[in-house]
Amino acid sequence: MTVDSTIFFTWEGKTYEAVIEREYENSVLVQVNKPSTEMLEKFTNRMIVSKKNCQPTIE
Repeated sequence: MTVDSTIFFTWEGKTYEAVIEREYENSVLVQVNKPSTEMLEKFTNRMIVSKKNCQPTIE
């Protein structure tokens, strides 16, 4: 996983696509593409996701 790469992650039972903005040891800061209404209210479409919960896109 690298900065500016696209990943998929699961949050509350749904899969979302996001772009990595920053990488940490065990997690990544992502900007979510097509966030849910709840995500927009709580996180303004940016959130930290555990690397265990991420899947890179296949190119």
